[in-house]
Amino acid sequence: DGAHRRGQAGRGRGAQGRTMTSERIPLGMRLSERFGRWAIQRLAGEIVVSGLDRIPATGPVLLASNHISWVDPVLLACWLTPATGRPMTWMGKAEAMRWPLVGWFLRVNGVFGVRRGAADLEAFRLAERILSEGRILGIYPEGTRSPDGILRPFRDGAALLALRSGVPVLPVAVTGTDGLWRKGSLIPRRVPRVTLAIGEPVEIPRAEGSRPELAAVSGAIHGAVAALLPEANRP
Repeated sequence: DGAHRRGQAGRGRGAQGRTMTSERIPLGMRLSERFGRWAIQRLAGEIVVSGLDRIPATGPVLLASNHISWVDPVLLACWLTPATGRPMTWMGKAEAMRWPLVGWFLRVNGVFGVRRGAADLEAFRLAERILSEGRILGIYPEGTRSPDGILRPFRDGAALLALRSGVPVLPVAVTGTDGLWRKGSLIPRRVPRVTLAIGEPVEIPRAEGSRPELAAVSGAIHGAVAALLPEANRP
């Protein structure tokens, strides 16, 4: 079924059977990911990762994920980067970059801040440049964490990036992290299971991004992410 149990994902060969090239990944990123992986493995009884082979070995990719906990980017960074041998860059909320320890971890692992509630043109241009350089960019199209684990409507950012760049969009779905560290909680708690699923790429033809185009592409990406979630988490 392509699933990787705890301790298996990211070892040996990564996506598409290629050998991991961890030497390409900065030392700080590798060390922080090892710590993050160790911590999550202590808190989750089982970690199941599927679809790693769907991440292309080269070329630009836009990862679009649901968002249910601030642990989500840690989980994705700690499993996807070692498994693929490709450093990833993520769009995150600007406030989180100032949090003690968390902000450091996010910066080391390629997260850059986006101001919410306003059109952050500087962040958008940086995202476009990352994709034009053939790199992997992750985004949370909901714009914030879901308070109940149910997938929320997507904002236009992911669809606009996909249309302007013409790069494939990989839908990603995470479950279980909202129980691991609940919103407003000061400490984590153990959970029986955390899952990370990567779906088939959504091919987006390059376009200017008119309102109908944005609505159609955003709906396609939203549907692809929803299809990876359990029924209880679908809108």
